[in-house]
Amino acid sequence: MQRSEIFKKLSDFIKIESVSTDKNRFSHLLKAAEFIRKELLALDFKVDIYQKKESSPLLIGKKTIASKAKTLCFYAHYDVQPEDPLKDWQSPPFELSEKNNRYFGRGIADDKGHLFQLLVSARELVKANSLKNNLIFIFEGEEEIGSPNFEELIQKDDDIKNVDAFYLVDMEVRDKETAKIFYGLRGIVGFELKLKTAENDLHSGVFGNLVDNPVQIVANLLSKIKSTRLKIKIPRFYDKVRKISKGEIQLLKKSGEVQAKIYPSFDVNGIVAGFTGEGIKTIIPSQATVKFSFRLVPDQDPREIQELVLDFIKKQIPKKIAYEIKIFHSSNPLYVNLDNEFIKKTAQVLRKYFKKGVLFDRSGGSIASAEILFRLYKKPVILIGFINPESNIHAPNENFDKELFFKGIEVLRSIFNLS
Repeated sequence: MQRSEIFKKLSDFIKIESVSTDKNRFSHLLKAAEFIRKELLALDFKVDIYQKKESSPLLIGKKTIASKAKTLCFYAHYDVQPEDPLKDWQSPPFELSEKNNRYFGRGIADDKGHLFQLLVSARELVKANSLKNNLIFIFEGEEEIGSPNFEELIQKDDDIKNVDAFYLVDMEVRDKETAKIFYGLRGIVGFELKLKTAENDLHSGVFGNLVDNPVQIVANLLSKIKSTRLKIKIPRFYDKVRKISKGEIQLLKKSGEVQAKIYPSFDVNGIVAGFTGEGIKTIIPSQATVKFSFRLVPDQDPREIQELVLDFIKKQIPKKIAYEIKIFHSSNPLYVNLDNEFIKKTAQVLRKYFKKGVLFDRSGGSIASAEILFRLYKKPVILIGFINPESNIHAPNENFDKELFFKGIEVLRSIFNLS
């Protein structure tokens, strides 16, 4: 497949505004799924589609070579993040562009570029009749919203039980000469808290010191959840955190910052209250909303953390204050034993293409599908990818280094034929 043809097809894929957080663009998710379906059929893959009402299609493509061959499964997602803030983009987000040997466009790095690499790699082997292993592709359209239907839908396909190893292609390299294999992810659980102290905003001069201010209540609560450093102060929060060996810490230090990978974290995602325009409006707002999330590590259970957080909030907010709390999607942390044949063989392949070898790492991020596949099928899960660390995923000017893009196609082709 010529690079000009790859660019054209990839451009068509990037044009599809498959933003899963935007219900108004659901038709784009369906269009992206149809694009993928046609590409798989052109490669003579069998395609099964699983979908619930108003959920994005889960596509599973299958290419069977021989019953005795290994079956390798590769996951990627076709949904993308919103493009805002639009003003910060140097080129239209849904138009693939090329500059300074990088491709730019929303989803090019996370994760449409990787998904397209899988299709191109498979195409080359299928057309040459040189594919040695059975392939299964899992392409999801809800990763960016926490994969709420993935666990239910994936179990509808009986062929997944025959997979020997799962590859999630949604990660990064250290640099152009150093690859990474990830063996761990943090989990996540998110909350939205709404406080209401009055029916209307109140004049701060008249009511100051006389009524509760919901913003101050939120501020006090947040300060009690986490200290200015690392420590989360909710009782029993750390009870089930898996101890990490000195050896693993040394391993992870080779890959970079350790704190964002092995420790739980708490982050405020946004606060809305009262007047938000320019200048100042002398009011005591009637209500405040705060969104926050916790990143979890092995062996923390999101459901147990939810209960600890809910109980803590209930005790901290004054009893006379009305509040509502909503729990968003959650996912479990992932930890895979490095001592398995597929990780070792994958590392061997990567060393052929990356002069400085392979680093083993845990990610501070979360991919719900990875933990689900590992828990359900008890098979190795290998997390790899080829994007550059400066790819601006989830941000304006998202990009994929061209050299790494095409190197990734070669690497995947070799992994497909692992002996």
